[in-house]
Amino acid sequence: MPLILCPLTTADTLSWTRIRTIAYHGPLHTLTHTQPLSKSSILALAHARKTEIGKPNAWHWKVVDTELSPGEDDPIDNRGRTIAIAIWSAHNVAGPNDTSKSSGEEKDASFVPPELRPDVLTAVLTPLRAAQDEIMGVSTPYLKLDSLATHPEHHQRGAGKMLLDWGVEKADAEDWKTYLDATPVGLKSYERVGFKIVREVRFDRGAWGGEGEDWWGCMVREVGRS
Repeated sequence: MPLILCPLTTADTLSWTRIRTIAYHGPLHTLTHTQPLSKSSILALAHARKTEIGKPNAWHWKVVDTELSPGEDDPIDNRGRTIAIAIWSAHNVAGPNDTSKSSGEEKDASFVPPELRPDVLTAVLTPLRAAQDEIMGVSTPYLKLDSLATHPEHHQRGAGKMLLDWGVEKADAEDWKTYLDATPVGLKSYERVGFKIVREVRFDRGAWGGEGEDWWGCMVREVGRS
């Protein structure tokens, strides 16, 4: 099989940033930004994300297609082209670096792109994070999928499943429940491995000058429910 699962390294942050930007493109991304991210902003985001790699209680993974040459953003020794990424984090885990209150994907380290509309992003994330705390609590350990993004040219090839399976296996090994916020695009994939919707969150783009509505399903997977 040409696809392999590998840990992200600090040399991968540019491809991570570009894949995430391309994969998340849509009405909500357009609304939360005044204009598309510039080349300098993408480079700055990639540099800032280097500090996220290797933090305790966080796991960064990529899927590489070994039958393709590395992309222009990939490390030379990448063994192929990175086509998908996922970020997982453990919450309510005892220790000085507990990630239960934040995730690198939301904070994007210390850099805030000038194209970002922080007020809109806050309006999007606040109810999602409130739902997460209310559903999962602030004391029992659990694993959360912070981000999963596949390059649009490589959908339906199994890369997302590989990244999802890693988290499911990790959670079962640790005897943890698993949590994520699903969009309609990924809903069926999550249901197939045992996630169930426990709450819905909606965001009215019209209140911020856009059109339409966004929907997320707050999903929980019990241990061993594949």
